[in-house]
Amino acid sequence: MIFILFGVRKKLRLSSGRKKAIVFVDYEHWYISLNNLYGIKPDLRAWRAMLSEKYDIAGIYFFGNFSNPALRAEISRIREISNLIIETQNSNAHYKKDFTDFIMLDHIYQSAIDSDNIDAFVIFTGDGHFSSVVSYLVTKCRKEVGIYAVRDALSSQLKNSASYYVTVPTPEEHSLHIKRLIIKAIDAVYADNPKPRPTFVATVEAVSKNYSIDRDLVNNALSSLMEDGTVFQRRIRVGYDKSIKILVVNHEAAKMHGIIE
Repeated sequence: MIFILFGVRKKLRLSSGRKKAIVFVDYEHWYISLNNLYGIKPDLRAWRAMLSEKYDIAGIYFFGNFSNPALRAEISRIREISNLIIETQNSNAHYKKDFTDFIMLDHIYQSAIDSDNIDAFVIFTGDGHFSSVVSYLVTKCRKEVGIYAVRDALSSQLKNSASYYVTVPTPEEHSLHIKRLIIKAIDAVYADNPKPRPTFVATVEAVSKNYSIDRDLVNNALSSLMEDGTVFQRRIRVGYDKSIKILVVNHEAAKMHGIIE
């Protein structure tokens, strides 16, 4: 009987071509870090679709203190891809993020105990507290462990413990974020100055310096905005025989391209 069950399981896996995975998401890390660092929200559907291409998903568990108004507003979006939502609110007035980590770790260890039919664990967090359970899953349980985390918010210890890791936002999402910062910077110059002069070079330098973004990335994003007509240049006179080119935002084009709402 054991041989028959094993044979059936192997046959099903080969027919789908995917490993069976269980997924655990620290939504406080994902939502808050992504918003604070990049000003964007998680693209839950796209992420779920990406996981489905790689794995046969047994379940996706979301953990977080959903008494937080910003996180509570995300519940309806989470339910579009999973109903497995674990509230980690602590009645203690001095709530700490570690409480979410503790509950999430407990669920992961419990799942590891009964994981004969699970080939891989996917954990969305950047917290180094999870490096021990990742090492346990990889070395003791012989499971594939993938870490997903917000770019620039991933512990190096956790990264090195996993079978592989993936960071978000994607290059496309990061570029969109930079484009929004550029438009915001140009609009601010017009709002704050009676004679605004937002030039190409000055805008690139300001965005790069103010948000600690590589200058080449800002340069490329602004060039892209100009190529699609979202930003254009207008020549103005600044002296009797001198003129410069300043940047102007086409807000209708920005809305059309989904850069601003």
